Parts: sequence; C-alpha cells; structure tokens
Amino acid sequence: MGDVDPGLLVNSLMAAFSPLLPWIIPAVLFALVIAFPMPGRGPRSSRRDRWRVFKYGARVEVMARADWRCEGALFFAWGRCPATAEQADHVFPWSKGGPTVVSNGQALCAGHNRRKANMTPPWWYVLALEKRRRTYFPQGASVRVQATMTDADHAARLRGGRR
Repeated sequence: MGDVDPGLLVNSLMAAFSPLLPWIIPAVLFALVIAFPMPGRGPRSSRRDRWRVFKYGARVEVMARADWRCEGALFFAWGRCPATAEQADHVFPWSKGGPTVVSNGQALCAGHNRRKANMTPPWWYVLALEKRRRTYFPQGASVRVQATMTDADHAARLRGGRR
C-alpha cells in the first residue's frame, strides 16, 4: 500500500461534506436546544439526598395531587396517560442529585417510569408536565417542578420525620 497524503484526504472529506454543512449545522443546533435541561430548576448540588424513595406523606401527596393517575404524556408531550399511577418518581433523577421532595415528584405508571429511567428532563418535558398539571392539580397546589429542598424538607430529614 502506498502512502496516503493527509492533505488530500482532508480536502476530499471537505469536498464531500461541504454541500451538507447548511443542513448539518442547524440540525446539530436544533438537537442541542431540544436536549438542553431547564436552567435554574434542577438540583443545585450533586450531593444526593439520603432519602432514595418517596415515602410516608411525601409519597401520598405526590400520588394524591395527580389523582392516583399517571402524569406521563400520552404522545410525546401532549395528552395524559390514562393508566393508574403505581410509582412516585423523581422528575430530576435522584441519581443525578435530584432530591426526594414533593416539588420534584411525579406519579407514573410502571411503563412511563421504566422509559424515563434516569433521564435528566429537557426544558420542554418540564414545561409540558407543568401545563398538564394545571388541568388536574387541586386548586391552589403549585404545578411548578423544583428540585430543591425547602427548610421544611431539611427539618423532616433531620428528625427522620414523616413528611
């Protein structure tokens, strides 16, 4: 085999891809915008909350405010899954620093919880969830997803309480 001229190889690749650049650059930018997490809503620390699962009153509150029905989207980001909620899950995953607090909880069926796995939600997922919540949350309940612990949450952790 002969020696390959690196300059010739680079020029050949550039000639092949240059007509596609007007399509590739916007597609990459679009993918980045779609996948970008929502700034200011996620965990402020990578340190994990010592409570791994929603329990006691927090679990009941997450499930009850969703009327014991799955909060997952029926199609992409529209509609609401008709299944019964079986699991209380973190919107911002516990494995990525999301605390186990009601404002970071969502009621999901087993299928939606399995598909979500430990995905950090992009901005459109959070906004779509909040929009759906306006239709079924109890009057006066906050629909806002917030992955931060309040003073009451910290106090409940300290006393090992049932919040």
